[in-house]
Amino acid sequence: MAMKGHSTQATSVSSRLTETRWNSIEDPGCYLMVASGDLVRIPAESLLPGHSPLLTFTSKADVRVAKLSDNPAEPISVLRSIAADNDYFVNF
Repeated sequence: MAMKGHSTQATSVSSRLTETRWNSIEDPGCYLMVASGDLVRIPAESLLPGHSPLLTFTSKADVRVAKLSDNPAEPISVLRSIAADNDYFVNF
């Protein structure tokens, strides 16, 4: 995902899930906003240059996400289980 932002360490692994910064998302899938527990679905179309839907998220904090699934249409019950199995708080 082409967005502004700098980080010395963009990606880390927590449990079995990969964590990265919001500005570093490059693959479609379902992502958990680590601080809030909110779910974000990123379809492949949103990552293509010049295509919509345009994804923007603005925060003063470093926004970290954990990838729950490669499938943007994964059922919520499955995503909750994945997050719980990896000790993440969920708010969806």
